[in-house]
Amino acid sequence: MIRINDKLYNIKDWGTLTIEQAQQLSNLELPEKMKKLYMAASEDKYHEISGKITPVDAKDFGDYSGEVLKIMSDIPGELIDYMQYYDRNNLYEYYCRDKIISLMSDIPFYVPKNIENFKFDGVNYLVPKGLKVFDRFLPCYSENSLVFIEGHTLFKAYMETKDLGNIRMMIAVYCRPEGEDYNEKKAIERGEGFKKLPMYVAWEVFFCICVLSIISIRTISMFYPRMAKSGGQSLKKAA
Repeated sequence: MIRINDKLYNIKDWGTLTIEQAQQLSNLELPEKMKKLYMAASEDKYHEISGKITPVDAKDFGDYSGEVLKIMSDIPGELIDYMQYYDRNNLYEYYCRDKIISLMSDIPFYVPKNIENFKFDGVNYLVPKGLKVFDRFLPCYSENSLVFIEGHTLFKAYMETKDLGNIRMMIAVYCRPEGEDYNEKKAIERGEGFKKLPMYVAWEVFFCICVLSIISIRTISMFYPRMAKSGGQSLKKAA
């Protein structure tokens, strides 16, 4: 919480920021020089760009910071507009900057807690998991191929576009009440409601799929050479 003029206000974190609000943040137009700062490939490049920031740039940053604060806080919009641009920038840098960079990046600033389920509108949803069978790991072992393909397609689309609509649909595909089979129509309807999910659920499922995908690749890379070798030996015997 922050205090302004003897009043306390809340700034949203991943636990209170919804997927819908995060998408609103992503839709805001980032000032060009701020974008260059965030995309700087090295510390030297970052300092080079920051050294060229003008008073006009700082004012542009302040306008953008104000729009972010209107989404990420319960500070009245009139008060945000009344603030000096540098005060808005200071609040943004301290409370919001890491969230914006996370929404732009391939990997967000979030430490997963590896949740196994979450509740939404009174319903308990299970997070997908893998299964270890001897020395092989089967990602999303309880899912059929259609679910795996649709979920992976949505994951890939998010990585390419950063459109959070793909994340909430991926959650709707993978996360269902215990014992419920996948149903495309139900997933589409559920995905619409999932825009009200807190972002921590989105990141938990995101990292879960990341980990399962990495393990899947490792499993394939280890298992395929063995399978090829075994197949080759069988062909030699048959010959």
